[in-house]
Amino acid sequence: MTDHLRFLKYYTLFGFFIIGVVTVLLGQVLPILSARLSLNDAQSGLLLSAQFAGALLGTLSVGRIIRRFGFPAAGVAGLLLITAGLPGLNSGEFLICWLGIFVYGFGIGLGIPAINLLTIEVTSANLQSSAVNLLNFAWGVGAICSQPFVAGVSRDNSLAAVTIILVVGLLAATICLLSIIRKLDGGTAGDSVADPPPKIWNRPAAWLFLAFSFFAIGVEGGMHGWLTTYSESLSAADGASVNATVVYFFFYVLGRGLASFISRRLSDNKLISICATLLLLGVSLIVLSDSLLFLGSAIAGLGSSAIFPTNMVRFAKIFGPGATRRATPIFVAGTSGAAAVSSLVGLASFHLGGLRWGIGVILASAVMVFILQWMMAVVFRERLTHEGNGSL
Repeated sequence: MTDHLRFLKYYTLFGFFIIGVVTVLLGQVLPILSARLSLNDAQSGLLLSAQFAGALLGTLSVGRIIRRFGFPAAGVAGLLLITAGLPGLNSGEFLICWLGIFVYGFGIGLGIPAINLLTIEVTSANLQSSAVNLLNFAWGVGAICSQPFVAGVSRDNSLAAVTIILVVGLLAATICLLSIIRKLDGGTAGDSVADPPPKIWNRPAAWLFLAFSFFAIGVEGGMHGWLTTYSESLSAADGASVNATVVYFFFYVLGRGLASFISRRLSDNKLISICATLLLLGVSLIVLSDSLLFLGSAIAGLGSSAIFPTNMVRFAKIFGPGATRRATPIFVAGTSGAAAVSSLVGLASFHLGGLRWGIGVILASAVMVFILQWMMAVVFRERLTHEGNGSL
């Protein structure tokens, strides 16, 4: 690995760590914002929707920006948008706060796919899964650190210190990336990379990736959004203190760290198949047995950890050089899946009379992940065997 690519690896890991902190930041600071702005639950929900709307718009925009300006520029733009939006959290005006959250949500939606795809683009094929899982491990560490960071730094319902520290870190990551853009090969900095097959998404096999992303990220979104509530409902029933979300996130992050090493010895299909099996087993235990909630959460965290990053690497390998520039629909499908499954959990719980039925929606999604992975393993193994270079 050349020196500038080694430095790029460090810079993107640092940037993704901060993005991980910011991605879950709103959930940590929402009580502070609600108190300062005198918000009711409906108004607080509008702030949450601002981040989701911004992230979706950023994800929809990333492909066009990458094709025109390159991966590094798209990543830098994402970091700058997050930097620009964060100070809005300090405003005493609801609209300014909403706009700030929308802007940094846009940056998250732009920066996460851009930096993921940049990592795939500049990494040799045999190390791509390892590199992408390590990158997303850094995101997971940042997400875990978000709550204690806010608790330790915020004072008297003020978020000034929180936002200043994050802005300084983001600017440092941005400057580092800018300093190395010109040293990268032209294929990652501009449009000289070979164009991918122009009709990737006209081919039925490609749509398997969209369905797989929809359900895989749907399971993650459902677990992130509802596992705490489900745990608390069990705590209220038996008087115990249940915190399954912490268990899930711990093993989720641990799994990504392990995958960065394991992926060097396993094929992408084998790694995803193992993870899909663990995910189905873990969610099944959560639904079927209260006493196995912790164990199920741990297994589900390990299972979900490496699926999406490794699937992105598989997409790039199957569709050939430049395919990452047509990968935006995969991220859009994942974002849509997270929103859809999270909403369906609530609807199922309300109409069927209990959150266990709602968690059953997550279990059904995990079943779909398992089935789709089996289908993809068969389809793409045959394509790679018969067509050599992996292009469809």
